[in-house]
Amino acid sequence: MTLDEIALLLKNKNWDAYIVPHNNTFIGQDILPEENKIMELCGFSGSAGTLLIMQNKTFLLVDGRYNIQAQKETSASSVEVVCTSESIGSWLQQNIKYPLTIAYNPWHHSISEVDFWHRTLTQHNFVEDNEQILGSSLSSKVTDIFEHCIEFSGISSDEKLSYLTQYIQENHLDAFLLCEPDSVSWLLNLRSDILPYTPIFRAFALIDKDGNISLYQQDFNKLEDELSALKNKIIGLSPNHTPQKINSTIKQCKILKSNHHNPVEKWKSIKNPIEIDGFKKSHIRDGVALCKFLYWLDNNWQNQTELSVVEKLYELRSQEQNFYKNSFATIAGFGSNGAIVHYQPNEQTNLSLSEGNILLLDSGAQYFDGTTDVTRTIAIGNVTSQKIKDSFTQVLKAHIAAANTIFPPQTSGSIIDGIARSQLWQFGKDYAHGTGHGVGHFLNVHEGPFSLSQRRNNIALEVGQITSIEPGYYVEDEYGIRIENLYYISAMNNPEYPKPMLCFVPLTLVPIDKRLINKYLLNKQEICWLDQYHKFVFEQLIDSLPAEIQPWFAEACSPL
Repeated sequence: MTLDEIALLLKNKNWDAYIVPHNNTFIGQDILPEENKIMELCGFSGSAGTLLIMQNKTFLLVDGRYNIQAQKETSASSVEVVCTSESIGSWLQQNIKYPLTIAYNPWHHSISEVDFWHRTLTQHNFVEDNEQILGSSLSSKVTDIFEHCIEFSGISSDEKLSYLTQYIQENHLDAFLLCEPDSVSWLLNLRSDILPYTPIFRAFALIDKDGNISLYQQDFNKLEDELSALKNKIIGLSPNHTPQKINSTIKQCKILKSNHHNPVEKWKSIKNPIEIDGFKKSHIRDGVALCKFLYWLDNNWQNQTELSVVEKLYELRSQEQNFYKNSFATIAGFGSNGAIVHYQPNEQTNLSLSEGNILLLDSGAQYFDGTTDVTRTIAIGNVTSQKIKDSFTQVLKAHIAAANTIFPPQTSGSIIDGIARSQLWQFGKDYAHGTGHGVGHFLNVHEGPFSLSQRRNNIALEVGQITSIEPGYYVEDEYGIRIENLYYISAMNNPEYPKPMLCFVPLTLVPIDKRLINKYLLNKQEICWLDQYHKFVFEQLIDSLPAEIQPWFAEACSPL
């Protein structure tokens, strides 16, 4: 179906507009390429965005990560790209003052989102498209479902389920409906191969107060039928992640709805000791693979392209124990392509590496015992540009400022985000993405409920959570810089502190490219942090690296 065909359908149905999110029935989760209606309709391949299709105009709303990419991938004659951090509802509120009849697929939008529309956009009429005029949003791909063994997960599914049944009973509920597949996967210690990078088991789960479970993967008619048997019962659910279609069914069936933050989301964000140990071990193996890669790149860059770099890194990672697959599509942007924050090379955009510029390489892996995500900005040959070196060092200062922060319990991620950005603000610079995100254990590489970002999020950082720290700086058509490590949050053991404090402990074990550092922009504390980090990387990896790499590695980790 084309944008013109949808516009004609809108006229026939007397609808003024149609909202197409980057979603399917599993709201907020990764989707398959064949499920990506936005890419099908306008060519934009980014992992976040919303189309607003009108009878005579189409808008594509993207955030700052995707502005350049969206402009390049869409036709300006048919789609107007809007760079905004606002939701579609907030954008409509500010920009479309005249009344519209707006249709949407109620399976693709949460109860909270639709409720916001009805409460704040009273001039518009929102209509559920129960016919799903854009067609099915779920792939029919055959899925292999498997258990995530307790040697990796650390806690049995029975014990996890007891947490939820206790929660149900304490809150006087009859059942809880989980619509987040990553929560269902964690709760039941189940995974699948449905997605290319994220091993989640895609299903909804209805759990009653006695611990009985019903699972729904694609049989959502069965879910509606079973909900109808719960008349006058109290069901807990998360309105932020439950499709509006289920809310409509609950009303029709006269079920009593109780809104809750999904408790599983927080439980799985705090990693148990087995999971933490797995993260540490998987990062050692990941560090070995990346150091082998960096050594290879230093000696072979003259004949390489972005795509060959992606291929070589996958080859080396896949040789490591417990490797399952990449945790996301590798971002390998050389020179000007590095300025596209989430750029992924293809045959049409693939650049050859050449001396004097930088390669932004953001990659990660799913290991059965942990998930990795690391970004390094790498000098290709002799980089002489002072502008690049100064920008790299300023990003490094932002990274160190956040990573070296000691903070009290109940601190939100937005505080850490501001600490990082303040280093770049001193130079009049900033970046249009968050400073960090939570990471799942053999699950989503981006995980809530907290984040290190400017967006309002009052979820406190807690001991046992895993987060990235990844400030950056990007100059369109020239270069991009990002430095990303994963850290786990730990309690400080300092008896001199009058109050408890928390800190970030590094997991990522990969040298930071000292060839790109202007050391005169670093203070003594920052140099000390970098030297201690490299000493830690060296001690963790040296015995696992081949002899021929060790001299290179020793130099890469030597004091600044």
